Amino acid sequence: MIIEHYILDTPTLLALGGHKQVSGLVHVAAGDPTVCLWVPIVCALEAERERTGIVDYLGILDVLHTLDADYATAHAIAGLYRQSVPFGVAAAVHAARPTLDRPDGALVATVAPSDYEGLGAPVMDLNS
Repeated sequence: MIIEHYILDTPTLLALGGHKQVSGLVHVAAGDPTVCLWVPIVCALEAERERTGIVDYLGILDVLHTLDADYATAHAIAGLYRQSVPFGVAAAVHAARPTLDRPDGALVATVAPSDYEGLGAPVMDLNS
């Protein structure tokens, strides 16, 4: 079985519940075991900074899987941050890279695709 992996970044988390494409992706993932939605914890914290309570909301959406930040993640994010990439974007870029759990990597599903130009991360534009 082929599983589709999507990373939800900060702007996409902030669009939950009010954006048709984002809501549709969550709805599809809830009913399709081949669609997996990942949320880097750094993106969740950035979203919380902009909208208090969103982390609680993410917690009740059992279709979302969080990606914790370990040292390797912090190191990768810091490296991108030194190149003027915001923390949340860097976290999504890092999360989209291939891992043992996601050997083909993942797509960053975002409402802000221009944030990823030139960063080498595959992006799915949720605005179209």
